[in-house]
Amino acid sequence: MGRIEKPWGYENQILVTQVDVGGERGMLGIRRLVINADEMTSYSKHDTQADIIYLEEGNITLRLEGEMKELEKGKAEIIRSGEKHQLQNIDSKVAKVLEISFPYRPEEITRIEDPYSESR
Repeated sequence: MGRIEKPWGYENQILVTQVDVGGERGMLGIRRLVINADEMTSYSKHDTQADIIYLEEGNITLRLEGEMKELEKGKAEIIRSGEKHQLQNIDSKVAKVLEISFPYRPEEITRIEDPYSESR
């Protein structure tokens, strides 16, 4: 666990643990994404992982299957497995997002559009 640097900011691993959810056993991952001003994550999807996105601080737009939705502070959005999604900070300050994933499988990400692919 700990801080993982990203081209858009960084990710803090808060918790990774084995759990049972609805009769399915798998890893639960909780991370805090700190997205720098005017930056965005890649537009990506996960084959089996679902995410709950909770805006703690800042102003974020969620691109979900091509539709744009402004997140409300203190509210959560569900990203189902297979859904293409992207987070974009639309503010001049950092944004903090709590991301809860089950089953947590960070290796199964498919990047569809990556604004940072040249710098990787």
